[in-house]
Amino acid sequence: MPPGTFAVDPEPSGPPYVLDESSGFLVESGPSGTIVLNPDDGLGLEEHPDISMRRGYCCGMDGEWGPNLVCKCGAIIATLYSDCYQVQEVRLQPDAVERCE
Repeated sequence: MPPGTFAVDPEPSGPPYVLDESSGFLVESGPSGTIVLNPDDGLGLEEHPDISMRRGYCCGMDGEWGPNLVCKCGAIIATLYSDCYQVQEVRLQPDAVERCE
């Protein structure tokens, strides 16, 4: 996602993961309508205070356990995907944010 832009993903994103009977794979069944940003556009966001929510592998947070970013007030509002094997993005939870003009 280029800096300064956003997209709304209509597909489910993140946990919980459920079994897709046709493929036999686990698939994301988290919220639909997440707002996707460039990681540099997540201004004012801080890492989740619970270290277990900030898990990842060699290069960053993987978001596989759900939202791992909070706003300054402490509300859990986004998931950062920043590990080396992933697309680098922030996904805002649709029920936690609203668009202002």
